[in-house]
Amino acid sequence: MNIAFGSPSYAVICKASIRPKLTKAGINEALSGKRLPTVESLLEFVRVVSGPLPPPADASAHRCPAKLADAWRARWEEVKFAQRRAQAPWRRVRDTVRETLDEAHREAQAIRASAQEEAERTISEARHTADVVWKPRPTEMPRAVNGTEAGLDLSPGTQKALLSGKPFWFAVPVNTELFPEDGGTAPIAELAPGTWYLATEVVQKQWVITAETADGRRGLVRDISGIQAG
Repeated sequence: MNIAFGSPSYAVICKASIRPKLTKAGINEALSGKRLPTVESLLEFVRVVSGPLPPPADASAHRCPAKLADAWRARWEEVKFAQRRAQAPWRRVRDTVRETLDEAHREAQAIRASAQEEAERTISEARHTADVVWKPRPTEMPRAVNGTEAGLDLSPGTQKALLSGKPFWFAVPVNTELFPEDGGTAPIAELAPGTWYLATEVVQKQWVITAETADGRRGLVRDISGIQAG
């Protein structure tokens, strides 16, 4: 129809439109398929381009012919229905993506909270262990350690090292067995006189030394009789 009547420009079509008033942008979007116009705009466009422009003076009322209106309204309804059918799967995809992102966000928050709780628990346990291991000892040795009744022979310097709560070097007077930290009864090494070993911990009340050898083995010295702190 548009070609049959001279292919009028968008400006001419817009000027000839009455209700609703057409615009160049609206016509361009409709003809390029970017946007579906309203049915009223479509019928006004059909009315304008279905006759010569400008219309003759004796032209009938500014209404789209009934047959043309019915045909184009039916086409518009078909496009509108197809558009709605196409939108439904997109909405489902959009909703699924949103739900997935929300779930991922919730899981990330839960993991972060769990990691924070675990970190706080680890720090608390480490502080408690440090307080127990390196807690300042009494100013005097227990009778079980300080005296001949227990069969121990410890110099004042060694007693001070045991009570300091700090690592110290020591030597043994005789070959002394080093036992596993897990309480096992089979020795894992033997400490020899004339060699210095590192005492990393003194177990309270039991007065058992946790020691390390030069080759990195770590275990318990259960007999501290006669040891000499360096």
